[in-house]
Amino acid sequence: MIGRRINLSERIKITVIEEIDKERADGKESGWEETDRKETVTKENHRKETVLLHDVGKTLLYTLREGGIKLPSLCGSIGKCGRCQVKFRGQTPLPSQADRALIAPDKLREGYRLACMARPRKNCTVETAFAQEAEIHVVVGSSERNLWKRDRCGNPCEKKDAAGMDIAVAVDIGTTTIAMQLIQMESGHVLDTYTCMNPQRSYGEDVVSRIRAGAGGEGERLQHLVREALATGLGRMLERNGQNRNDREETAEDGNPGKPKLMVISANTVMGHLFMGYPVESLGRSPFLPVNTKTVSLNFLGIPTVLIPGISAFVGGDIVSGLYACGLYPAMAATGMPMEKAWLFLDLGTNAEMVIGKGNRIACTAAAAGPAFEGRGKQGKAGSKQIEAIAFLLEKGIADREGLLKEPYFETGIEVELDDKKEKIQIFQQDIRDIQMAKAAVRAGIYFLMKKLGIKDDEIERVYVAGGFGFYLKKKAAVEIGLIPAGLGEKMETVGNTSLAGAKMIGMKSLLGVCFELEALTQDAEAFQLADEPLFEEKYIEYINF
Repeated sequence: MIGRRINLSERIKITVIEEIDKERADGKESGWEETDRKETVTKENHRKETVLLHDVGKTLLYTLREGGIKLPSLCGSIGKCGRCQVKFRGQTPLPSQADRALIAPDKLREGYRLACMARPRKNCTVETAFAQEAEIHVVVGSSERNLWKRDRCGNPCEKKDAAGMDIAVAVDIGTTTIAMQLIQMESGHVLDTYTCMNPQRSYGEDVVSRIRAGAGGEGERLQHLVREALATGLGRMLERNGQNRNDREETAEDGNPGKPKLMVISANTVMGHLFMGYPVESLGRSPFLPVNTKTVSLNFLGIPTVLIPGISAFVGGDIVSGLYACGLYPAMAATGMPMEKAWLFLDLGTNAEMVIGKGNRIACTAAAAGPAFEGRGKQGKAGSKQIEAIAFLLEKGIADREGLLKEPYFETGIEVELDDKKEKIQIFQQDIRDIQMAKAAVRAGIYFLMKKLGIKDDEIERVYVAGGFGFYLKKKAAVEIGLIPAGLGEKMETVGNTSLAGAKMIGMKSLLGVCFELEALTQDAEAFQLADEPLFEEKYIEYINF
């Protein structure tokens, strides 16, 4: 029997029903918004009905995105994460292999399918869950130091009144989150902060997924998403401070800030490429060559903007910014004398970047940590709490050094009480495996960094741990699981979001002079890939066990 031939130019109608909050429903009028989109809001039950024209042959997820309906797809739309589930009403496509693997049988019978796998051929109706866009809490400061309060030599900056001050915008574009701050250029005083999830996460949670999406024709869309997020964040900060983004150039007599004089953006190499609209294909294949790692100056949102330079495909401007914030490189440039003490800088998140320095040498590398360090909950905190819980299980003998939970917890997992029983966290065998793989990659990276510069544990004076994960990480737990060598545990210093802190400090300085220093850093740094090290696999396996 010959099946129905699919006409790829054929268009069908897909009706999408979304749950929306009361505020969005109230005041929303029905009617056509775009050529291919019709929107109707039913206010009684706070559900929005959208009719989209769908090109037969394309995935449902593609059409939903084109229609402005955001669904998460952390795996990069390859049917691995199961986050893009929708419910078909009435006629439902046959389940794919991915559907059967990720969706429970009863849910399959109810009509649930993965939007990234479904390719509707006839008019249909689907339901999506409501995912509200909102500001979130992420770490933007530091537990042990306020980096913005210090000048390049480490001396405290005097805090001054807001009135009459020029303002700048500091931006950290992370793979998972975006953080922005409105600052006084002279004093560094923070006027406002905005944080949100990076909207590109709907195309995948890691840089590999973003590269795949960008190389697959979604580069322009990814650029639009991140630029739109920055425009929204800036608009909200200025509005909260009595200013419209397109308003007056100068500070008003009432002290409200005028239009920003400068925007400084810090980002890893992939996020920077997507922001600029550069092709990302070369970042996803050997020899992993960036289109550009130098300082970029542009006009964005009518504001003179600079994108901080990076070092390599895997060590970007966010790390350069972090080193600047911690005073690790500017101290050398300012005095003309190299620092004699060795130091180690770790930024542990979805990507684990590592830098080591001594004298006039700096070496850097990176490892793929995946979501292990960020956990399933609030950014950073969940991952560090998982490590704390695993350290407790190791200490009590409930998990062995190979990472296996003892019975009966191997199958069911175990709930661990932390902080004097004030907090509970559920640990499953897979959580332990994820942490093991991530920490093994980091430990191997530290090993090869020290080998590269001929440094031993006792020569390292300080270990800077940056990012939301590091902010909450306890020294004892980090050493217990083997994330940090035992001899370096007491030398750990959590420094928070140094990417944002560096962007803020650069916004306070003479841009030309700072960029000269940063360009020198990127040229002098010795970047290498762990996969190119002949002993990497051996060391990785060595560090798998706790």
